[in-house]
Amino acid sequence: SAATSFIRFNASPTLTGAGGTLPFSEGDSAAVIESALSLSDDDANIASATITISSGHVSSEDVLAFTNTSEITGSWDSSTGELTLSGPATKAQYEAALETVTYRNTNTDDPNNGTRTVSWVVNDGTANSSAITSTISVTAVNDAPVLAGAGLTGNYTLFNAAIVIDSTLVVSDVDDVIIEGATITISTGSGVDGNDDFLDFTDTPEITGSWSAGVLTLSGNATKAQYEAALESITYSNFSESSSAAGTRTITWIIYDGENFSIPYTSFLNVVASGGG
Repeated sequence: SAATSFIRFNASPTLTGAGGTLPFSEGDSAAVIESALSLSDDDANIASATITISSGHVSSEDVLAFTNTSEITGSWDSSTGELTLSGPATKAQYEAALETVTYRNTNTDDPNNGTRTVSWVVNDGTANSSAITSTISVTAVNDAPVLAGAGLTGNYTLFNAAIVIDSTLVVSDVDDVIIEGATITISTGSGVDGNDDFLDFTDTPEITGSWSAGVLTLSGNATKAQYEAALESITYSNFSESSSAAGTRTITWIIYDGENFSIPYTSFLNVVASGGG
């Protein structure tokens, strides 16, 4: 009788268990994307896998990562958004490997808020699985503005003309173009009469000033450069004729971007009586 031959049909591997959404906020550490994947196949071993940011990929920010094992190595291509795992290993080993793949965003100042779609495919050496997808939701966090350049110590003689307090301030904010306000507060040391202290600011079309009880408040939406120039124009004067007004003044500067306040910075004034007495 004629011999009967059998041709083995290779079934494609099957990957399931994706479909979740990873919430990722600016500044977060690398996070596992999917921790409950399931891999099956009629082969004992898997040859490779690709994990791709198939939609929303930002090459300058997004990173998929995998820590190599003795059986499986990973290779990340930032230009294509594809992480390739390679090396023959069991289904269980690949399943465990895929469940350790992480996402990280390297832009810790102002990341792109768009959603990323991650596609997962495994290959058994002959056929690919159908792609399954996960979602990563990236959320930027508003960074506080930064005021630098303060710390100068100036000198003022009572009953003299007003002087600029600090002309070397620097206003910055990595994720905002507009500053919405500022406070400049003056305080005195113990036993010093500060009742005649006065901080003054000349209003601009964008920024207005209000002085009350030792606090000069600037308000109005303006650029960082405009606020920097405004702060550098603020003056101090004191027309007291009493020597008790002599002493050190601490000037505390804070800016506001509409959500966050900067860290307070200080400048100092040595106020002396007329004639240095």
